[in-house]
Parts: sequence; C-alpha cells; structure tokens
Amino acid sequence: MTARWRDAAVGTLLVWGALAGSARAQATPPRLAAPVDCATNPNCGPGLKRLYGADVAPHLVKLTVADAGIQALDDGLAEVAVAFSSNPELSRPDIVTLRDDQRMVGPDRVVPAIRTAVLDRYGAGVRRRLNAASGLLDTLALRGLNQQVIDGRLPEAVGGEFIDANGLGGDAKRKPGPAIVVGYQAFAENETLAYLYAEALRAGGYRVAVRAVGGLRKEAVAALRAGRISLYPAYSGSLLEYLGGTSLRRALARLHAQPLALSQAQNRNVFAMKGERARALGLSTLSDLARAWSGKVARAAADTLQDEQWAAAEGSVLDLPGAWKLTRGAGTIVAVVDSGLRLDHEDLAPNVWTNFNEIPGNGVDDDGNGYVDDVHGVDLTTTNARQDLSDGHGHGTHVAGIIAAAANGRGIVGVAPQAKLMIVKVLDADGAGTTGAVAEGIRYAAANGARVINASVQGDDPDPRLNDAIAAAGAANALVVVAAGNDSRDIDSRPSYPAAIPAPNLIGVAATAPDDGRGLDTYSNYGRLTVGLAAPGGLILSTTNDGGYGEKSGTSMAAPMVSGVAALMVSLNPGISAIDLRALLLQHARRSSLPVAAGYADALNSALAVATSVGYVTTQPPRLQILRATSDAKRTQLQVAVVGSTQAIKRYRVRLDNRNVAALTARKATFTVTLRRRGRRAQIDAVDASGRRLASAKRTVSRLRAGKRQVNSGRGVGT
Repeated sequence: MTARWRDAAVGTLLVWGALAGSARAQATPPRLAAPVDCATNPNCGPGLKRLYGADVAPHLVKLTVADAGIQALDDGLAEVAVAFSSNPELSRPDIVTLRDDQRMVGPDRVVPAIRTAVLDRYGAGVRRRLNAASGLLDTLALRGLNQQVIDGRLPEAVGGEFIDANGLGGDAKRKPGPAIVVGYQAFAENETLAYLYAEALRAGGYRVAVRAVGGLRKEAVAALRAGRISLYPAYSGSLLEYLGGTSLRRALARLHAQPLALSQAQNRNVFAMKGERARALGLSTLSDLARAWSGKVARAAADTLQDEQWAAAEGSVLDLPGAWKLTRGAGTIVAVVDSGLRLDHEDLAPNVWTNFNEIPGNGVDDDGNGYVDDVHGVDLTTTNARQDLSDGHGHGTHVAGIIAAAANGRGIVGVAPQAKLMIVKVLDADGAGTTGAVAEGIRYAAANGARVINASVQGDDPDPRLNDAIAAAGAANALVVVAAGNDSRDIDSRPSYPAAIPAPNLIGVAATAPDDGRGLDTYSNYGRLTVGLAAPGGLILSTTNDGGYGEKSGTSMAAPMVSGVAALMVSLNPGISAIDLRALLLQHARRSSLPVAAGYADALNSALAVATSVGYVTTQPPRLQILRATSDAKRTQLQVAVVGSTQAIKRYRVRLDNRNVAALTARKATFTVTLRRRGRRAQIDAVDASGRRLASAKRTVSRLRAGKRQVNSGRGVGT
C-alpha cells in the first residue's frame, strides 16, 4: 500500500481577505505607464493613434526610467504598462501581454553589426562563430540573462558563461591580427550581449576587447562608422528606424558595416497588464484597450500587514531587521517542496522563479531536464506530463510567503523578500503526498539551481530514496531545511522523517511560540541530536491560496523562517558550500535552553558571519563531480559540481568519447553545460593557467528519461 505524508502545519487560525484593509474603489479610465518618449515613439503613442484610433495623452503616466513599466503596475500607478519584451518580469505568472492585433510593433531582433573590414581580414571564421552565438539566443534566453544581471551578477560573467554553457566555449590557438573591439551601449542588456559575442570570438582564438561607447544608439552608430569599434550588438528594427531606409543591410553599408544572422531574441515594446485586472476588464488585445479608454476601471487599495508579523518585528529572536540592512536575498533560488502556489498572489508573483530555458505551453521538454513545460516548477502529485502548480490545499502558498513574500508595500514581507521561489508540488489538495514524490522533488530542485530547499513535510517511516535525494542535493551544493514535525515528541528516540535523516546538508527546525519566540510551542517536535534549530512557528501570518493572508502554526512555518535566513546568507556569499552554510547557521544560532542542537535561528548573526566567512570546504583542494550526464537526440547535458578551493582553476575542459568538445571559463559551485552533440562517456578536467590538470571527473552518459516515474510510490503515514 502506498503510504501518504501529511504536511507539518497544525491549522489556520485567522484569514484576511485578498484585499486587506479598506475596500474603497475609485473609477478611472485605464492608465498607460510608458517611457517619456511614448508621445513620439511610433511603437507607442503615434502607432496607437494611427492603427487603433486611440489618443494616449489623457491616459499617459510618464516613466523617467525606460523599462519600469512592470514596477508601475506593482505600485498601482497604472493598469497597463509598456515593457521591453526581454524584461524577465514578463515571465511572472501574474503578468499578461495584450496582443498587438493590428501589428503596430515590428520585429526588433538582436543582431551583430560588424565592420566589413573585420570580416575581410578574418574571413568566414568570425562570421561562423558570431552566427552560432546568435543561434543560441531567443527572447526567453535573453530574459534569463537579464535576470542574472538583475540578481547582481556581472554582465561579463553572465555573457561569457552563456557561451560556455551552450558548448561554444574553447581555448583555440591565438590567431594573428589586431583585437576585434566589441562596443556596447551603457545599459546592462547590451553590455551582456557584448560580452556574449566577445566570448564566442575569444573561444575561437581571436583577440577581443570590450568597451562602452555611451548610452545612446547614436553614439554606438558613430563609433561603428568611425571604426572605433568593430562590432556592435544591435537591435534590427530600432537600428533600421534610426538609420532610415527599408533594408538594414543597405543602411549599415553606409557605415562600412553589415549585419550578420538575426537571432530569435526580441527587444520590442509590449503592452503588459496584471492578468487578474486584464480578465476583469475583458482586455486581451490593443483594440480592446483602445475601446476601454472610453470606459471605467475599478481600483482597490490594500493596507500593509507587516505590523501583524511578530516574527519579523524588532525584538523578535529572529532579528530580521538587522539582517535586511545587509541583504534581501537577491540572486538566491529557494525551492518550496510543498502543495503548490497561488501563482498570481500579489505578494508572491514578483518572486516566482522562471525557467527561461523552457518555452511555456508547447508540450515539449525544451531544456532537456526530463520535464515538460516546467516554467515555474514541477507538479509531482501526478504522472501527467503537464504541470499544474496551483495550490488546492493552501499550505505551500503559506510557506512560500514566509520565505519570500515581496517587499512591495502591500500585505506581508518574507524573510528573504528578493529571493526566487521554485515551486515543487508534492502534496495534493488534502495535504497528502508520497516519499517518492518528495525525493524526486528534492532532486529536481537541486538539479535546476535551487541553493535552498524547504520541505515542510513529515512522516514516521524512513525511505532510503529520501536519504539518497538529500545526499544528491548536497553534492549539488543545496541545503535542505525540513520541519521537525508536530507531535510534541523527541524525535531522537521516536524519529520523524525527513528531519531525523543524518545528513551534513540538512537542518530540522522546531517551532517557537508567539510574541518574542523564545519558548518552544506545545505541539513542536524536538531533539538535541536531530533538530538543529528553533524558529518562530506559532501564529505566523502569511499568504493564502485565496489571494489573501492568514495565520498558521506549526513546524511547517518554522522551517521556511530558516530557509529564508539561508537565502539571505547565500545572497551575501554565493560561493559558500551547503555544508558550510549549515555549519554557520548552527554556529551562530542564539543559545537557548530548548531541547535542540544549537538554539534559535539568528538572521543577523548568521548574515554577518557568512559575509566574511572562508568555509572549511573552500580551503580544501578542488574536487570535481559530474552529478548527472544525460543525452537526447540532439545534445548531451552535464551537471557538474566543484568543491574546495577554486582560486587556481583557470578553465574547465570537457571531453566526450575522448575528444575535446568544449572549454569553459572558471566558475564556482554547481553549473550545467549543454553540448550540441551526443556521446557515451563524459569527462571534465579543471586546469590552471599553465594547463596543468588540478582535478578531473568522469561519468557514463545515460539516455534522458522523462520525470515523474516514482511519484506515486513510497512510504510514510496517512494524514
């Protein structure tokens, strides 16, 4: 008989409505938030007038920051906003775009514009490498690159690693000739693209330099015309509009340059709305918007509930306000292994993780990870290939809000309000699941970039697959945080799983009672050996699956407190290992007399410690491990972990079937490389600047198998 698991919450005590506070409404026409040039931009005001017969002026909210439209929607400044199609916020589950049914906005694809003299000097090799780089780009990939920069990574690292990870890296013999100078406009996306194309050339043996040419298109064009730069990552439609004419090739010829192959990545104007508002107003096209400007739209205000969050207050044992002065968790992915999520909740949607390698809704496993359409996560409550991440129970939505509800001036705020939430659904609408699903969920999270995995589940029977999954997460540098359980018992002698699993990357968490959070709540399990920390768990206010807010109590609420603190720590020190992360959480806990191993989770002390920490693992010689090696009909994908000191590593060499196929720039922790070829045996070597091998790993490549194979099996207890 397949055993079922229960969630580790003891009940909902109070619920607020979706719009907490007053329900006043003000009728206004739909407002459009757009850059200040909307009045003259043919893809905005003039185009709306010409093709849709709409006068934008009475409804325009002018934005001084060009691509701040989604933020304007979040802030309630407008109902509709102009955004660039490469903005990663457009992949949020609560955002929709209005269809341009009259085709006002033309294509604006990323294209390298290169001096003809450079092509004449270096021949077809330069053309091939740049075209291959463009072939890797589409709009979703560009959104993913932009998201990494938003999260604090340098454009140079983001662009270069994209080339490496897609098999175009290398260390070819240096070719003679002057440097190819890649210029970029001084904004992050164009800089990332410049380094992306530069790395594609550098890997082919060409000397490359990258430099800024100013913030305006005219400055980039002038530099290309004068020969101060050799290459410029341009946007086809915008550049043609600026240069004039009907052919980009003829227009660039006047600059002694030419376009190479167009990528599929678009950076064009789109008109975005909150999905709930668009449905309420019946808007799906720009024609609908033009008609709606003569109608009315309701607007409601919501009051902040942060004052109701006792665990986040000054004086709470968690000490969050001090930690927030150091970081808010940007750049950290936290997996919520639970019952799903209310994806369009206003406090959660801004922080939902997006898999930019997956095309939404096409029924294809685009990224080759074994799961179809896992755009925001995966549904492991069924063997059905599709992903239904909705939360029929409410537990997962509540847990997610504790971890990373957005600091947006409405509702509540999470412990790490800028972290990203990966949704791994393992519990059904009754709060029940299987150990098979939980184990697969942990593996999925670790394989897809989660550094912290929260699993607020409990059961009385062990399952070796859980132990193996947690070990695999540790190898991928992911910390697993779990609920201790709610049976008021010592789980050192009467175990609860997975909290009782002995693993160096796992922390079990007990729950403390309200007010100052220093007393163990009556229902909480405990154990001086198996439960590492205690954290606030009683009467915790968080997000609910009806779009509102409510209180729950349980160790399920305490575990995400610790997951949020761990996310803050990873944000401050992304290179820290999972083992060292756990050690610092325990070492810098606030001491107590509670029957747990270390004491109270302390956000401030932990954040201060990790910011300057040099962990034990990072002082050891480097070691490599190929965690996963899979292939399908078109490609081979390797997930690689590097532990120990990486300072001496200059590059990684990748071999398939004893042939060198790629070279990667040095990077830390866990990374994935996709090779556009198949093989049976994979090897990766870490080498220093002299080419000396420092570490090596091998693995047999297995055929990619579809996921969800064991989600209905397992052990445990009934709910």
